[in-house]
Amino acid sequence: MKVAGIIVEYNPLHNGHLHHILETKKLSNCDYLIAVMSGNFTQRGEPAMIDKFTRTKMALQNHVDLVIELPFVFSVQSADIFASSSVAILNHLGVDEIYFGSESGNIKELEEISDILESVEYNNLVQEFLKEGFSYPTCSDMAIKKQISSDIYDLPNNILGIQYIKAAKKLHSKLKVKTIKRISTDYHDEFIKDTNIQSASAIRKMLRIGEDINKFVPESVATLLIDRKVIDLNMFSELLKYKIFSSSNNDLEAIFNITEGFENRIKKVNNFTDIDDLISQIITKRYTNSKIKRSLIHILCGTSKKVLDSLTVPYIRILGMNQFGQKYLNIIKKDLKVPLVSKISDSKHPYLDLELTSSKIYSMVSDVDVFQKELLPPLILHFD
Repeated sequence: MKVAGIIVEYNPLHNGHLHHILETKKLSNCDYLIAVMSGNFTQRGEPAMIDKFTRTKMALQNHVDLVIELPFVFSVQSADIFASSSVAILNHLGVDEIYFGSESGNIKELEEISDILESVEYNNLVQEFLKEGFSYPTCSDMAIKKQISSDIYDLPNNILGIQYIKAAKKLHSKLKVKTIKRISTDYHDEFIKDTNIQSASAIRKMLRIGEDINKFVPESVATLLIDRKVIDLNMFSELLKYKIFSSSNNDLEAIFNITEGFENRIKKVNNFTDIDDLISQIITKRYTNSKIKRSLIHILCGTSKKVLDSLTVPYIRILGMNQFGQKYLNIIKKDLKVPLVSKISDSKHPYLDLELTSSKIYSMVSDVDVFQKELLPPLILHFD
């Protein structure tokens, strides 16, 4: 029995993702494919364009057997925590191989960089650059460039992939990490002519202005997106304005990801028209755009520093499955070392409470009541 795993957002699922799924199944020759997926808020600190239950259905309709939720508290995080949590979940589920898309397509090249990240020289260089006031990602980039001539570390999927490799090494498990080269587009590409593969960013832009995306996504995805509201961060501007202006400096300082006096910089803002305007007023070379967005999401959802007392995965929550995923869970559930959550109302954990809170917030701008969907059993799709 062979089990492959992938780590995804599907924001939305597009033809490039379908290529990744099909290549993973072909290269691994797996019997079961498991996806760990971010919920309603993503690693970059933005709301997903469509709710996680719709995106779960997208995955199941496109050859994924089992969709597991990456908890909010691990999803809206820096790349290393996002990656280590995702890999830990797949390891708990008995996955043999993880396949990720990368700009490099060369696993040995990425493994070499992951070794550099564990070196004393690298860590010393990072500390030196931090003292100069740069953000951690910038310091990491500068430290690596001091040791290698390649610039592949700068590319977003490579960065995440290197973190997956690091995470798997630390687990000391049989889990192997492999990569598939991304085709046609880069992560943040604008629209590119004469190809049926576009980046998720380009597709989201097309959806917002009402352009036809049918050529760039599987038919099942296009159907799921008909007449759906596309969510973006600026839709939360007024709610976030209330949260910031009604909070004291001490209130903000208690929020996860607010460190080094960042709450004081936020409170200096007297007004802002939208999130982009807010970010432009508080961004510095130490606080990157993504770090600020993640901090704003945690303010929005009230994520307390006290909640994240451990980076250990406390449970595995099923979002959806087909009959093959259901069969696999029945095979392994007795051997799982962490609780398997199929219905959120039957389980108690601070991370699940935060999941419900974040869904209530998301529901305020969504065209569906995501919170009510949280209380339902996992989606099960059966195929002939």
